[in-house]
Amino acid sequence: MKTLIFAIVAVITAISTFNSSPELKAEFERKGDISGCAATVTANKELPDFYADENGDFTVLQFTDTHFTTMLSLGDRHLVQKMKDQTQRLDPDLVVMTGDMIDDGNDGRFNKAYVLRTVAETFEDLGQYWAYIPGNNDGINYGTNEDVAAFLSQYEHCLVGDEKEISGGAQYSIDIYNDSELTHSMLFIDTMAYDNEDPDHIYGYVYPDQVEWCEKEINSKKAVNDDVYVSVFLHENTPDFFRAAKKGEKYKWYYPTVTAQLEKYNIPKNQPLDDVFRSSGCVGLLSMGHKHPAAAECSFYEGIYYHVTPQTVLASTLITIHTDAETVKDMYDFKSVYC
Repeated sequence: MKTLIFAIVAVITAISTFNSSPELKAEFERKGDISGCAATVTANKELPDFYADENGDFTVLQFTDTHFTTMLSLGDRHLVQKMKDQTQRLDPDLVVMTGDMIDDGNDGRFNKAYVLRTVAETFEDLGQYWAYIPGNNDGINYGTNEDVAAFLSQYEHCLVGDEKEISGGAQYSIDIYNDSELTHSMLFIDTMAYDNEDPDHIYGYVYPDQVEWCEKEINSKKAVNDDVYVSVFLHENTPDFFRAAKKGEKYKWYYPTVTAQLEKYNIPKNQPLDDVFRSSGCVGLLSMGHKHPAAAECSFYEGIYYHVTPQTVLASTLITIHTDAETVKDMYDFKSVYC
């Protein structure tokens, strides 16, 4: 009830602001278009290092697939308040948003810039660091993935980077230290938007230069510490997600509908990414959004956890990384978080 009251008050405030601000009204008429932002703002800012706690633990609160449209609707405002409440209650070391934060803008009710500002300012008010990667919807209209990453990078607590030399709008890594030693790293990869030119691949796929970047980035971490482990966050699935769901060892939950979706909407062109992760010997987790399960689906398969987080309107996931664990099997705990 308290959250609902906050949401109603927020909607009234937003509508009041909209009615009293000609600039905001004009922005809504333009759909909050941020096209060209990447040409004037670089998303390559220096990202901070993080440190595990005295027990060697590091916590990640993962949100995904919020599909915000205007931030004036009751649904949008209720959801952003839910994210704020969960962040305050759980106090994670890092929040991760794994794509489709914004809807595609085709329904007539849309303001891309207002959505981005509202989410970013929510985390700024909390003093909460958060990492973002695009989904297949974020960059379709009124600004590309590159534009979204550039726009968000202007906020101090948004950790997002973009390697300009390669495809996609957000490729970067964040390191975790245990005392003074690099023990874990998180990789963030843009799995790209819809591939409209290839009828056999409805969704986008990670391009060869992105795969090459992943391999080089992982090797650079291993060069610092040969015992380092890596967690990977992305929006869409690789082929090994289905293999893991079909053949892997379940982590407490099993949802056949997710397994069926992973099979039906497989992305064969992402196989090179799986090959890099498998051959590295140090990737312990692949965590994605996109499939909208009601609770987390997670399987351990050939030395790697494959995790599909719930759509945030239903739940989120709190991931605890035990950076000093001796095996990958003991390195992660996953918890579905509800209101």
